[in-house]
Amino acid sequence: MLNVRYGYNRFIRVTNANPEQRGFDLTSLGLPAAYSNQISPDIRRFPRFDITGYQGTGIGGEFRPNDTHSLSAQVQKSQGKHMLKGGMEFRAYRETSVFFANNQTGQFSFDGGWVRGPLDNAPAAPGSIGQSFAQFLLGLPAGSSFVSRAASYAEQSTSWGFFFHDDWKVNSKLTINAGLRWEFEGPLQERFNRSVRGFNSDSPLPFAATAQARYAANPTPEVAAAQFKVAGGLTFAGVNGEPSGVYNTPKDLLMPRIGFAYKLGNKTVLRGGYGMFYGFLGQRRGDVIQTGFSRNTTMIPSLDNGLSYIATLSNPFPDGILEPLGASQGALTFVGQGVTYFVENPKAPRMQRWQVGFQREFAGGFVLEAMYVGNGGSQVEIGYNLNATPPQYLSTSPTRDQARIDYLSANLVNPFAGLLPAGASASLNGVNITRERLLRRYPQFDSVNASRFDGTSWYHSGQLNLEKRFSKGYTVNGAYTWSKFMQQNELLNALDASPTRLISDLDRPHRLTFSGIWELPVGKGRMLLTNVNKVGNAIIGGWQLTGIYQYQSGSPISFGNLIFRGDVKNLPLPGDQRTVARWFNADAGFEKAAPLQLASNIRNFPLRFSGVRTANINNYDLGLFKNYRIRENKTIQFKGEFLNAFNRVLLPAPNTNPTVPAFGQIQASTQANYPRRIQLTLKFLF
Repeated sequence: MLNVRYGYNRFIRVTNANPEQRGFDLTSLGLPAAYSNQISPDIRRFPRFDITGYQGTGIGGEFRPNDTHSLSAQVQKSQGKHMLKGGMEFRAYRETSVFFANNQTGQFSFDGGWVRGPLDNAPAAPGSIGQSFAQFLLGLPAGSSFVSRAASYAEQSTSWGFFFHDDWKVNSKLTINAGLRWEFEGPLQERFNRSVRGFNSDSPLPFAATAQARYAANPTPEVAAAQFKVAGGLTFAGVNGEPSGVYNTPKDLLMPRIGFAYKLGNKTVLRGGYGMFYGFLGQRRGDVIQTGFSRNTTMIPSLDNGLSYIATLSNPFPDGILEPLGASQGALTFVGQGVTYFVENPKAPRMQRWQVGFQREFAGGFVLEAMYVGNGGSQVEIGYNLNATPPQYLSTSPTRDQARIDYLSANLVNPFAGLLPAGASASLNGVNITRERLLRRYPQFDSVNASRFDGTSWYHSGQLNLEKRFSKGYTVNGAYTWSKFMQQNELLNALDASPTRLISDLDRPHRLTFSGIWELPVGKGRMLLTNVNKVGNAIIGGWQLTGIYQYQSGSPISFGNLIFRGDVKNLPLPGDQRTVARWFNADAGFEKAAPLQLASNIRNFPLRFSGVRTANINNYDLGLFKNYRIRENKTIQFKGEFLNAFNRVLLPAPNTNPTVPAFGQIQASTQANYPRRIQLTLKFLF
């Protein structure tokens, strides 16, 4: 038997507060026509005005259609004790995004700075609302004003899958399921190549010789002049011979699956299985990276600190609006700033899952299932900054090393002064630069963010499920999971050789849930008031009560780079001693003095501990339902839902900053869950 299917799904999300404002006539506000003409009518709106102390006029939106195309074909054949299946699947994911915001017309800020006096550094007047509004009336925006040119994108990723599967009924008791799946993806692409692709560490830069010569005149002891490297920059999809795909995708993703079911008796079945799965790169790694394809033109009101003004609301951008440079600068793009790029050959995250257990049916319609479930993850992606301070220059002292901090932060002659392109960080383009910045792998950049694929995780759990099948007017389901989730996919230090092993932030050792539906035994044909008339039955009959209860362990609490001289076993507090004022033992050995905190050091203190967690979830949701059948095809449905029915507060995480008085305390005025919600709904179904 052959089965072929094609599917298409389109979802359009539009968020735009004032679509009717497009094409707004800026000259009606006194803005010059030359300025208005530089902004396309499709994005031209009433400008954004931010006046300190007043409600601003900012709006923003996005037109974001998502298309999914799918094609699948499956062949199935029964042959003796075997049910053979094979097939393929193709999917194409397309997304287009166009941003709308009135800062694309202009964002003008008025903070009162230009009207302070008698000196330009005089403090603001008490309640400086008047000063900011006076600045607005004078038409003198602050230097933080700008007009934005925001990039749009049209991206696509594809995936292919092929499989073969066999259900083998060995005998009346044993069935074996076995199969193999092969998947591969096409790379993420942007239709017009408006995306960063990778990073070439050897890309030559036009200012390299000058910077190296300057450095040679004032080298640091750690890096010899001959070893001071000034190279590296972004590459772009479809530019200079680069492929249009933003990365290469693996093609060897084979995924075996096997399972069995063995009948131990008429009411007991033993089940087990193993499977390998890979994650999709295109959906997991997010959207294209459009560094260089957006650009802000900053307003420069004055060059002499307000003695005279060269740009006002009457002519806010006299030199015109800058257009995005896209990939035209090549490796110079965003030099002096932080950059992010795609790794050329990423690895797909791999998950291996296995389970074994039994299912038993008891009298009264009760079914009990007990399972062991495990999961092992590998090739997990970890984001990191490969331009962090090299570890050999950081302090290994267990206490604050002020000498090392001062040494790394010392100002030296900057070999990049005035050489970097517009937009570069002032700390990289100024006269001086800190020693630490010159020790980095790519000193001409701030952060250089990439990914590595050496993360792992492992999960083990025992799971019990008890279900009462619907009969006699009710059904109940109870489930309990006891588990442990460990992971090794986070870095203690940015350039660590391997990630740190610790409890996962997703670990929840205990989870207990109960749910049920009860048809109230009242009304016609029920236990109580069974002979009620039609009118009475319409009022009291047919009601259903539902409920969900859940209990779940809290999540492990994360800590910063702290000095701890105690025993970590003393950190957790017994449940009867835990309060919002003392959630964990803040006196277990933490250094609390702010001047003594760590910096410029190799971190050794763990990110979190299994025994120090947020509050447990303990929640009830209740519901009351009633269907009033008017005629065969006409029904009125009433729903009353009570979420967090008893209004139980889930406390947020405690403060983990040892330098503040609130260390170890929970801000009792906030909660991590929603308060009680009552939703009443009336529907007419026909």
